[in-house]
Amino acid sequence: MRVLRETILFLEEFLRGHGPPAVAKAAVGLMSFAVVIGAVLGSSAIKASALVTAVLLIVATGIALLTRRRAERRELEDHRYLVAQYCKFINDRWPSFEVISWEETAVIGERGDTNSKLKIKLRATRDDVRFIRLRFGCGWPQPARYRRAIRMTVRNLLIDGSPGTTLRTTVSWPRAGSMAAIAHFHTPLTANSEVSFTVDLNWPKRSAPLLEGAPDEFGLMFWEPTHRATYRVLLPKGVEAYAEPVGRTESFAGVELLRRVDDDGREMIICRLSELPIRHRAGMRLQLKEARYKMASP
Repeated sequence: MRVLRETILFLEEFLRGHGPPAVAKAAVGLMSFAVVIGAVLGSSAIKASALVTAVLLIVATGIALLTRRRAERRELEDHRYLVAQYCKFINDRWPSFEVISWEETAVIGERGDTNSKLKIKLRATRDDVRFIRLRFGCGWPQPARYRRAIRMTVRNLLIDGSPGTTLRTTVSWPRAGSMAAIAHFHTPLTANSEVSFTVDLNWPKRSAPLLEGAPDEFGLMFWEPTHRATYRVLLPKGVEAYAEPVGRTESFAGVELLRRVDDDGREMIICRLSELPIRHRAGMRLQLKEARYKMASP
């Protein structure tokens, strides 16, 4: 074990200086050398020993690569978290924009997989605005293994409403089931300028608690002045839900709940918000009239 550990440490240092291709070439060269020596000397023992040594070298290299990848992944997560913290500090000290409109539609699949589409329009309130912070979450402490399957795309909308290019994003996870995303604008915004973009977010099992029969909240909260926001939830076919508003409704009258049925007979519940106060969470709480599915175990 000590020899293997020292070999792995040596390979890690070698990888830093030369990279994986150099190790692969060395292993292939050693195996070729073993075949040549065995053929010249006619000794199967020499050939077998050299081949075993080469195989062990390849195994040790694989272990070293996995160890290095895990360390780099942890370091990358730390960097993402720091970027998120610094952007939050900047945004809290110097508010950057106001929300003209926020339109979000969440399409829930039969197993709780949720495809959310957002269309957002902002107005910058100061010069040199370079990013926007977004937060998304699900109604249960989802295990980290689901993160690898989550897909998010942020795309500019041009003046005529046609789609533009994608924006670079930085994603971090403050806690289980909560995602912080920073979208970086291609060019800094100037004061009073407007920008529109879309967000496509595919999140496996995001709405699993709702389909299990538990109440689930679909709410919005903004740290900037927000003039108009609409949140639509499209339920699976054949499913109906109870709905009620959430938030301090006694002090906020700008909330309206509606129901629609689409062309496929699926129920859509709509929450419309107007002039939403800063840091005021509002939206809707849903619960199925009949639980249809069981949530996957963590």
